[in-house]
Amino acid sequence: MSDDLDAEARRQLRHDLRSPLTIVVGFAEVLGSDRDISDADRREYAERIQAAADEIRTLIDRALE
Repeated sequence: MSDDLDAEARRQLRHDLRSPLTIVVGFAEVLGSDRDISDADRREYAERIQAAADEIRTLIDRALE
């Protein structure tokens, strides 16, 4: 049973980390490839990247406690 709980915890952590990581990667790709993005949109995307990175950091900290 402990192995099942560990496997479920790993699956949940993997999911929880991938969601904000997908945001980081997606917005970074847009920022890197689309030269027609307004300054306001660039700032918004950068803020979303920062928020997602903060979420990842929090998840990692919790997992390692």
